[in-house]
Amino acid sequence: MGLFPIVPFAAKPFLLGPLVFVSIFSLLFTSLKNIDWNTILINTGIFLVFFYSYFYSDNDSQANKQIIRLLPFLVLPFGFALVPKEIYYKASRLFFRVFTISCGIFCILIFVYTYYLHSDDIGYVYSHITFELWGYREHPIYISLYLGIALILLLWNSKKNYLDILLFIIILTALLFLTRKGNIISLLVVGVVAFVSRKKLFFNKNLIRYSTLILIILSFIIFFFDNYIFTRFQEVFIASEWKNPVSSTGIRNIVLQVCADLSFEKPVLGYGLGDVQDDINARLIQLGYVSLTFVHQYNAHNQYLQTILSSGYLGLILFLGIMLYNFLKLSKSHNKIGLYIFLYIVFCFAFESLLERQNGAIIAALFLNLFAFKPQNENNHY
Repeated sequence: MGLFPIVPFAAKPFLLGPLVFVSIFSLLFTSLKNIDWNTILINTGIFLVFFYSYFYSDNDSQANKQIIRLLPFLVLPFGFALVPKEIYYKASRLFFRVFTISCGIFCILIFVYTYYLHSDDIGYVYSHITFELWGYREHPIYISLYLGIALILLLWNSKKNYLDILLFIIILTALLFLTRKGNIISLLVVGVVAFVSRKKLFFNKNLIRYSTLILIILSFIIFFFDNYIFTRFQEVFIASEWKNPVSSTGIRNIVLQVCADLSFEKPVLGYGLGDVQDDINARLIQLGYVSLTFVHQYNAHNQYLQTILSSGYLGLILFLGIMLYNFLKLSKSHNKIGLYIFLYIVFCFAFESLLERQNGAIIAALFLNLFAFKPQNENNHY
C-alpha cells in the first residue's frame, strides 16, 4: 500500500488485496475476543452513511459507481483490525517509509513531465498532469492530498536523515507548484495546531532549518512560475471574483451556494447517492450557469455538504459522530502523527468532496483506519 502514489490509477484498488488476504488468513490464529469490534462497527459506519441513500437513488448507474468507490470504508476496518499486533508497529513504519519515497518519486515524474511539455501556461500544465500524465489520471487535488500526508510523516519522524530532508524538499516543492489552496491551507492549520500543542519541541535548531528551507522553496516557486501561487490565493480576497464563473474561486462559491440551497430543500434524507450531480447540474442550468455543466461536473467541493446532499442532515450527524469518535480515540492514545494526519484529512474535507473519487476514498479510509487500529501501550509502540 505504500506504493499507492506511484501506481497507475486503474491498479490502485488492487493494492488493498494483500492486506485483505493476510487479514482473512490471520483469522485462523486470532481470538475473536481480541478484535476491536467497537471501532470496526463505528468506522464501517462511514460506508453505511452513504449506503442507505443508495436505495432511493434514481440514477442507478451513478449510484453503483459511487458505492463501489466507497468500499474501502467497509473493507479496511476489518483489514486493519485483523493485522497481528506483533507486526503492526514495524509494518506501519515500513509503510510510512515506502509511502514517502513513493511520493518523492512521483513528484520527480511530475517535474520531468512538466519540463517536456515546454509550456508557460500553468493551466495547460495542470490539465496535462490530470489527464495525460502517462496513464496516471491523477487530479492535482488528490496528488496534493498524498503529498501533505507525506510531509506530516517526514516532519514528525523523530529520526531524520539526509533522505528525509531531500524528500521534504522535493515534496514541498511539488505541493507548492500544484498550488491547491485547500490542501495548503489545511496543512498550515495543522501546523498551527501542532505548534500550539507542542511548542516546547518547536523552539530548536530544526525549526530554524525547516523554516529557512520552506522560505527558499517558496521563493523558488514564486520566481520560476511567475508569482502564480499568489495569484491563486489573491482571488479569495477580491469580491468581484466570488461570482466569476471563470475563476476557480468564483466557480467554487457559485457551486457552494447552489449546494447549500439544495440541502435545505431535502434536509432529512437528501437526494440519494446517485442523484446529487444531476440535481446540481439542473440547478446550475436553471440559474443561468450552463457553461459550468458542459466540460466539468462540479460537485459541492465540500465533503460535509456533499454528505448532506447524498444522505441528508441525518447522514451528516452520523458522519460527524464517527469523526468525533476517531478524534477522541487518537487524542487519548497520544499518537501525534495519527492525530495530525486525521486533522489534515478532516480539514481537507472542508475544501473538497474527497470521497467522490476512488483515490480520495482509498487514501482517507487507509489513514483513518491505520491509526484507529494501531495497538498502543505506555510507550506508544511495540
